[in-house]
Amino acid sequence: MRNDLLSVYRVLRPRRCAISRGLQVPVRRQRQWREVTLACCSAKTGLPCSFCPSRTFTSLSATAADALPDPPQARRMKTSSLIRTMDPTNLTPGDYIKSVGWRLIDCTCLDVRPSRDGYPRVTLMHPESPGQQDASGFHGRLSGFLYYHQPPRAPPLAGELRFRLTTSDNPASFSSGVDYTTRRGVPWYIPLPTIAGNQTFAPLQHLLTDVDMAVPRQVMELAREHHHSFKCGDAKGSRFLHAFGQPFDLALYQLEHKFVFVGQKHIARTRFQRMTSFETCFQTAESAPQGERLRHFPYLGSILCCFEPSTLKEHSGKRVAVIRVLRSLESDPVRPNPAYTGPLLPHELCPQEGELLMTLRRRKLRPWARDVDARPTWTRGNSAAALAVLFDNALVYGSMA
Repeated sequence: MRNDLLSVYRVLRPRRCAISRGLQVPVRRQRQWREVTLACCSAKTGLPCSFCPSRTFTSLSATAADALPDPPQARRMKTSSLIRTMDPTNLTPGDYIKSVGWRLIDCTCLDVRPSRDGYPRVTLMHPESPGQQDASGFHGRLSGFLYYHQPPRAPPLAGELRFRLTTSDNPASFSSGVDYTTRRGVPWYIPLPTIAGNQTFAPLQHLLTDVDMAVPRQVMELAREHHHSFKCGDAKGSRFLHAFGQPFDLALYQLEHKFVFVGQKHIARTRFQRMTSFETCFQTAESAPQGERLRHFPYLGSILCCFEPSTLKEHSGKRVAVIRVLRSLESDPVRPNPAYTGPLLPHELCPQEGELLMTLRRRKLRPWARDVDARPTWTRGNSAAALAVLFDNALVYGSMA
């Protein structure tokens, strides 16, 4: 009997189905292949065995004969929503979404799966931690509408998926709702290059190009060429910016900060070091004559800020960008670093709301500034060259976001 079952299994897509107890089936999960023992459901229930897709069993127990999906997985499957538009003007109560708690994530994520008619079936998953609150003032479960946001006076590649929090499933409540904002002070979003380049988001691509007509096919293809990995709408790391004045968060105790600048027909990526730190040099018997360098992070916390074209006199006639501090984040306020052991600090070095971000260079206090057109040296390139995208967009679309 077992041989007969195995023969049938080999014919009917061996990597997708299973019917016999103890059969080893490879299951794809988190980019790794593992083997899960599938138990025949008739052992205890008396029900006949049936063919099932392998993805259904990605969280089944390897030992229990009557294994069931774990509670978070079950909740995710029960709370998925079939959406038919992401155009705010065409929303229906059927497009209303409620998030599900998920213990294994640390940011709000979107799970997308295709339905039989090609429309996306989505599940919005939020971190399941008691008492957690986002910057919008909402606790726990999120309810609202997914929608596509194309910023005004911005290049087509700057479009992004957002989540609008509403009080009911009535589409009329969309205008009075607020965009879900993360604890980092920025909107939860998934940029167009991520949607275009991720095959998991294929149903969303179909919705944007063929149903809502929000993104022309040539723009979707261009975005696919500039695909950027983005785990979730609250991912730390890269910031997608298209204009001066567009807010982004900056962690003060971080050596390197990554940025993605979205232009008319291309995307430029760069990283800046020592934005919120400085070095001191001292000599010891072992380090002489060059001396040793110590890196100092005088402050902890996170700030919300933005890039601006410099209006300082010393930058006249040049394309130089500076950073304006908007505010300190309530979830991670600016505070002195108790582990700081460097020289005495000037008061102006501490980030101040409404002021330029200051830094210490060769023991002198000066605004953080980068020249787009500075010549690269033989030891390092000009990381600020990517900021040229913001200057170019300012000429085409306007100066500020």
